[in-house]
Amino acid sequence: MRTLLLCLALAAPLSAQLHLGFKGGVPFNDAVKTTNPFRSEFARWTLGGVAELDLPAGLGLELDMLYRRTGYSLQNAEPAPGPDSIGNSWEFPLLLKYKFPGILARPYLAGGASFRKITDIPNLRESGARGLVLATGLRFDAALLRISPEIRYTRWNNEAFRVSSGALGSSRNQIELLVGITF
Repeated sequence: MRTLLLCLALAAPLSAQLHLGFKGGVPFNDAVKTTNPFRSEFARWTLGGVAELDLPAGLGLELDMLYRRTGYSLQNAEPAPGPDSIGNSWEFPLLLKYKFPGILARPYLAGGASFRKITDIPNLRESGARGLVLATGLRFDAALLRISPEIRYTRWNNEAFRVSSGALGSSRNQIELLVGITF
């Protein structure tokens, strides 16, 4: 009986499949909120790597490493905004996924936490942040590829930018369309 229970306990982790790939997309909102004299200077793209572990019963774990450019500049500044107002934003979401049954596509829901690190920007109030992530999407399984378009919402715990005049701040809500391709 013990041997049977041990075999059943080990069967679930042994049946897991690891898929590696990349994920990219576009944000629906600005990461930086600005009013005169500032202007948002964030990239309209996100790109990074993804590792997804498929578990039994439609469950899965996903870990992403996503990169985007972000920052701000002064309006009407001559010459064009310098590199001191543009920086790097790295996000590391860890999500638990549930994939519903499907034939051509499997709808899924995901939720978890994300950690963000912003570097190389002046007036940075908080360089790090934690966020709550919710996502929904479809997973299409082709021969060796898995294509997963999704809508993702992240609620950050703090504002990264803040100027006392209120002319510069950051959005605590982040909404983006992402597409993952794993092998």
